[in-house]
Amino acid sequence: MSEFYSNDGEVDDGSTNSPSVEPAENIPRSTEYLLVETIRRVGVSNYSLIARLTGLNSETVRYKVNRQLSRMGLGVKVSLDYSNLGFSMSVLDVRARYHPNRTWADYCSYLTFVGKVMGSDRYLCIYALPHRFKKKYTDELTSLQTSGLIEQFESTDVMWARNPPFRSEFYDFDHSRWNIDWERVDTAEKEMGLTTLFPCKEDPKIDSIDVKIILSLQEDPTINPAKIAKQLGANPRTIRYHYLEHVVKAKLILGNNVRRVDPTSGDQQQQGNVMKVALSFKELQQEEANAMQKICNKIPFTWLELKVANGGYLALLEIPVQHFQDTVQYIEGKTEPLQKKLDFLILDSFKTQSLNIPYEMFDLERGWRLMPFLRKHGTEREEGSDGGEKKVLQESAPLSPGQRQGQGSMVVSQE
Repeated sequence: MSEFYSNDGEVDDGSTNSPSVEPAENIPRSTEYLLVETIRRVGVSNYSLIARLTGLNSETVRYKVNRQLSRMGLGVKVSLDYSNLGFSMSVLDVRARYHPNRTWADYCSYLTFVGKVMGSDRYLCIYALPHRFKKKYTDELTSLQTSGLIEQFESTDVMWARNPPFRSEFYDFDHSRWNIDWERVDTAEKEMGLTTLFPCKEDPKIDSIDVKIILSLQEDPTINPAKIAKQLGANPRTIRYHYLEHVVKAKLILGNNVRRVDPTSGDQQQQGNVMKVALSFKELQQEEANAMQKICNKIPFTWLELKVANGGYLALLEIPVQHFQDTVQYIEGKTEPLQKKLDFLILDSFKTQSLNIPYEMFDLERGWRLMPFLRKHGTEREEGSDGGEKKVLQESAPLSPGQRQGQGSMVVSQE
């Protein structure tokens, strides 16, 4: 992927090896359609490459990426290959208990997604961490259960993760809205998306500079190594070397994708315009799983799919309110034979968010670390009602999931 981010802010002279992509202007579509599809294929940092493939001027590409896409309600997201990072991924289903100051999620590290189910104390989450920490992480969750923050939890391994592409063919770029033809949706045969396979194959050697580069790309996918160096106060050659030799060669960045901008990252009045939904299947036979994967991958609002151990499958969707009823009808019609194996969950948009790579967990000398959850935030003991001792969590705590912002800036809390 070096050609995707190869320029350091200078105009690309064409000397880099471009991927074998047909020039997008051969497709009779709108300019914005061509731009979005090109970004999906080759990334967003190299404006000169995008210009060559779309037939647009480099400055026009720069303007459209930095200004026009956001006005259309679109944004570019970077997808990490957690497996190549040496991470394993798991789905975490939690039944929480009320605490006046903090929730269980504020004590956890390595969470990549936190979703609170509407009208309940249930959380559906995803975490990714170095494979060597898996057992210890489960032990730490048990400590939260013992402390009274968690009533019960279930952690299940992820076999693969897939990010379906933005479905440009169903988006009206002129009016910045979806235009869904469900009959056409149903005709799609090929499953699409950037896929990560688990478990991880090895534990790559990365350092703090690599982690900061990845974080910078997550925060701003359009950034190039020269700007990252300026932000970090580092030598541009050093940053470029780490980017090309570590991040790119190790394929730590899976790719880029265009998505509707997460409402939680903007005006709170807009948060109610999107319904966040999780489709959680359990105990599927292989043929059933294949069928559900194909159906969910077709839906234009699906942004993440996970194949889970023991016949599980999870799809996360962000559905505009005006399309919610039609989408639900489509899902119900396609999943009717498996209703008993499906958990249809509506997530609270105000208390649901994705999180960036946990840079605070990387130690300069030891690399990735896992701190005890309760010790990290501090505990004290008080006498319980039965005369025994019970743990009470102190109020102060560093860098909770709400503070480690990803695609959104809300703070996870309970009512």
